[in-house]
Amino acid sequence: MTNLTQLETATLEKVAWEQTEDNYSGFQEVCGNQEKGVLGSLIKKGLVYDAYEGMDMGYMFCLTEQGFDTCKSIGISTDHIITY
Repeated sequence: MTNLTQLETATLEKVAWEQTEDNYSGFQEVCGNQEKGVLGSLIKKGLVYDAYEGMDMGYMFCLTEQGFDTCKSIGISTDHIITY
């Protein structure tokens, strides 16, 4: 299991809450440098990825498979996310 700070846990929960499908999320805006840093940390830990990376379209943060597993292990619901 990945050790997460309180901010990382809160941001991971926000990503999970905003995600609706495998590769689609409403989490498309970063609110400040602190959130950007926390998201960068979650990406480095392999829990989150930017589905728009390299597309010059802004951001769209989604859970990785490891992110789904981590959410499940710490009690963050992902039942609402449609997976194919």
